[in-house]
Amino acid sequence: MALEHNNEQHYREVVDKYVNPVADYAMTTRDYVVRPAVGPTTGPITVTLPPVAEAVGRWYSIVCRDADVINTVTITHNNDSECWANDIVFNGKCDRCLFYSDGLAWYPGCSGGFPQAGTTYPPGTTAAPTSAAPTSAAPTSAAPTSAAPTSAAPTSAAPTSAAPTTAAPTTAAPTTAAPTTQGG
Repeated sequence: MALEHNNEQHYREVVDKYVNPVADYAMTTRDYVVRPAVGPTTGPITVTLPPVAEAVGRWYSIVCRDADVINTVTITHNNDSECWANDIVFNGKCDRCLFYSDGLAWYPGCSGGFPQAGTTYPPGTTAAPTSAAPTSAAPTSAAPTSAAPTSAAPTSAAPTSAAPTTAAPTTAAPTTAAPTTQGG
């Protein structure tokens, strides 16, 4: 279906306001707004996007009303989209994604980054989210040093330097290397 005809298809029809699936759901081209909710009574569900060619030029909004790491909402396609990286898994309340179809591929724009949305864990893990703040150790490095010129004849060796590092401020004064003299 050509892009010009999309508006004609829904011009005189009232499109669905939203759908609220609690079981596996295959979207139609009229399902612009989807609000799935899962929990212990429903279990995990899969929401399948409409055929990419039929949805050309359209945006679809999916926002998860409720989910957790066990009861997830998986967003997939009909195996008709070019370059579909991975299914998108929602496992938290308000995980969300907008999907755009150009007729050949789906382009997801998700909160939390692409290709995954929300707090997805790698396949095969059962890691639960924690409320602990992320930790990072402050980089450490020695106090800055500078070498004084030497009385040796110049050489063509390139100066060496360590990769720049960021260190926490220190109160130690910079040190300089003592001049050296080569005998000759």
